[in-house]
Amino acid sequence: MEYKNYWGISEDTQNDLVYTDSIYKIMDEQCTYLFQHTKGKIFAVFSELKIDGSLFTVAKSMSNIFKSISGISGLQETIAESSTKNLIDANDMYFDKRYGFEICTEKYRFRLFELRMTPLYPVEIIIDEGICKNIGNKLSSIAIPMEKINHFKISDEETFCNVLQAVLQDKKVRYIISELQKRVQDKNIEEENLPEKVIICEGQTDEIVLQAIAQKLNQKVTIAVANGKYNVPAFFDSVKGKNTKSKILIVVDSDGDVEGTQKLIDEKIDDDNYDLAIIDSRIEDWFMPEVADFSKLKLMQSIDSIIEDVDFAELSKTHKSFAKVVNFMQK
Repeated sequence: MEYKNYWGISEDTQNDLVYTDSIYKIMDEQCTYLFQHTKGKIFAVFSELKIDGSLFTVAKSMSNIFKSISGISGLQETIAESSTKNLIDANDMYFDKRYGFEICTEKYRFRLFELRMTPLYPVEIIIDEGICKNIGNKLSSIAIPMEKINHFKISDEETFCNVLQAVLQDKKVRYIISELQKRVQDKNIEEENLPEKVIICEGQTDEIVLQAIAQKLNQKVTIAVANGKYNVPAFFDSVKGKNTKSKILIVVDSDGDVEGTQKLIDEKIDDDNYDLAIIDSRIEDWFMPEVADFSKLKLMQSIDSIIEDVDFAELSKTHKSFAKVVNFMQK
């Protein structure tokens, strides 16, 4: 007796699969927007949850491997002739993982929601109960409510984006972001009495990298961000005005022109009481090639682990600017 094909696999059925791999890109962009809007005061992290419910340091994107279809000729015959015990278990491809989304400062964190997801929709979102009290009815009209009041099922990307927008615009979220910004600003005001050592750098990425280096060296240094090379001279004058006894190191990128950068600083700063480290050409170059494919956000999220693994002595041999930074911090 000949039986019909029960698989039901065709090009049409494959197209019916709705993948969740765009979620990480969506969340990564939201992290970037928040960081830019708050000028680095607050950052967001979307990452896989550990068993204890905390986030991994670096969020990992979902692979497109689930969309790949292998067509190896003769595979059926090969498997028939040999044992399958040495084959890789494909069950791992269909993962079932939990992700968390948090907004953070150096001192505070707030988890907006968790996602329980597989490579295919639907996904389950578990939203902070306080947010749900505010917008629960709205969420119920967008997504599918589940048994628990703050659990919802999301069936596709459009629904996910609509739910995400509702959550991010909730009044509790906006209040917490506003309060966190105020507290970071208050902290900055409290620290206006500068310590002995001050490093003036160009941007937020430089600041985070330099702070990580100082932390590994167990050195207390104030990092002042000038927001651009051409603002450095004015920042130098401001720092000197607050504390004439401060030892100052200026760290700037060469942007491919070391001599031009040196000339700019020399001409604009009428003072010999500072050290200068010119990076050729960006601070990320200290850690190449390991960070070649990193976005600025990913670099900032993972810099602590990168610095922890770096051999400062070896790096100082290949980058004079790095050696100057380390020597200045250890004075």
